Amino acid sequence: MNLTFKLAWRNIWRNKKRSLITIASVFIAVFLAIFMRSMQLGMYGNMINNVVKTYSGFIQIHKKGYWDEQTLNNAFKYRKGLVDSLKQIEGVVDVIPRLQTFSLMSSGHLTKGVMIQGIDIDKEKGLVSWEDRLISGNLFSNNDNSIIVTKDLAQYFNKKVGDTLVFIGQGYHGMSASGKFSIGGIIDMKNPKLNKLLVFVPLKLAQDYNSAENMVTHLIINKDDNAENDLIFDQINDKLDQDHYEVMTWEKMIPELKETIQVDNLGGILMIGILYMIISFGILGTVLMMTEERIYELGVMLAVGTKKIKLNLMLVFESIVLSLLGVLLGILLVSPIIYYYHINPLVIPGPKGQALKDFGFEPLIPFSTDWKIIFTHAMIIFTIAIIASIYPILKVSFLKPVEAMRAK
Repeated sequence: MNLTFKLAWRNIWRNKKRSLITIASVFIAVFLAIFMRSMQLGMYGNMINNVVKTYSGFIQIHKKGYWDEQTLNNAFKYRKGLVDSLKQIEGVVDVIPRLQTFSLMSSGHLTKGVMIQGIDIDKEKGLVSWEDRLISGNLFSNNDNSIIVTKDLAQYFNKKVGDTLVFIGQGYHGMSASGKFSIGGIIDMKNPKLNKLLVFVPLKLAQDYNSAENMVTHLIINKDDNAENDLIFDQINDKLDQDHYEVMTWEKMIPELKETIQVDNLGGILMIGILYMIISFGILGTVLMMTEERIYELGVMLAVGTKKIKLNLMLVFESIVLSLLGVLLGILLVSPIIYYYHINPLVIPGPKGQALKDFGFEPLIPFSTDWKIIFTHAMIIFTIAIIASIYPILKVSFLKPVEAMRAK
């Protein structure tokens, strides 16, 4: 057995050009597959982070009927006992309360309808990296009377930190809502639509402004990144009274985002499928060329008494080593590239970039560094290369020494 492996190892390096061609074909396949899929899934992840992770959350809890009629009158009492019960679910990191309402925001002759989000800033920090999004000013505390406005709203009203804005709206059950608040900070939500709409207010201040003491419209589930969304959703449903609450995942709250990703992903899967077909024929062609070149050599080995099973083991070992070298080389060279573009995303220019902005997404493609992408596609290419080695095994199985040596 050791002799078989030694022969295989020497055969690999005896004809360096042949070996390098095989390694190169596997390397190119791994490199392109990981590069393409990392780019595509990274774009999806950025789209989800723009909207879901940094704003809506993966799972929300509302009063039953709120989603169909999103008014302050469909708010519900914040109960600590309920929150503590939800936190006991495995994978739930925290439960974040919000009070959402709409008001008119004005300054001088300018007026604009905005969405007010009453938030617990300390809890929100577990979901959103607020410091990274803060352009100027400071984050408010939960007992503060200042607000945070998004950058496009600040630009629209030509306001900076320290300036004041007037709010007029309708509070809980028809109560009058009005107030004058100073800007404590200006933030970039990394989402063009949200930047034109959102104002953040301390939760207690939002409740006082709307005459909605201890009321919330949302409970946002902040989950562990590795936790299964559907599993947490099912466990929350089991804990809550379905007659009083509704539980929704981001796919149901933002179906257009899910559909956009699914449609684009189908195109990506089709492209990667075509790539795999090209890769498979390329690897098989290389194996065919190598096998035909070695017919005489294999015939001589059979003629001197080498058993066919040993020849097959030798060829399989050669295929494994060459494929493994190609896979490892592909991973080593593609990994720093996708990491670089993860830190420094590609910018989508022109009309396509503007179209993404119009839909509320950043025109950026940060590559995904998820190890599953690398592992999955490396294993697929490795498997294709190993399957291609079946041809020389079959060739040896039906090879006749005399005919093989005459073929030279």
